[in-house]
Amino acid sequence: MNISANRVVGESDAPEKNDGCEQLDFFTDYDARQEAQREEAEQLERERKLQEAEISIKKKFGKNAVLKGMNLEEGATAKNRNRQIGGHKA
Repeated sequence: MNISANRVVGESDAPEKNDGCEQLDFFTDYDARQEAQREEAEQLERERKLQEAEISIKKKFGKNAVLKGMNLEEGATAKNRNRQIGGHKA
C-alpha cells in the first residue's frame, strides 16, 4: 500500500479556523465547554512541543536516538531498518 500527499500546505499558510458564530441553547454548560476547549488547546500545544523536541533530537543524533521500548526487545527490527536506505544495506 502506498500513500502520497499532494498539494501540501504548511501549517503557517493554512487558513485559520474561525468559529465566530454559534447557536446558543439553555441546556449546554458553556463555561465547562470553554474550559474543555482551553484544556484541549493546551494539550495540543504540549504535544506539538514534544514532537518538535523529538524531531530535533533525531536530526542531531540520528534516527535511532529515540525509539519505543518494544523496539529494543530481542528480534525487533526498527534499529536495523533505520540503518537501511530504501530497504537496502547502506
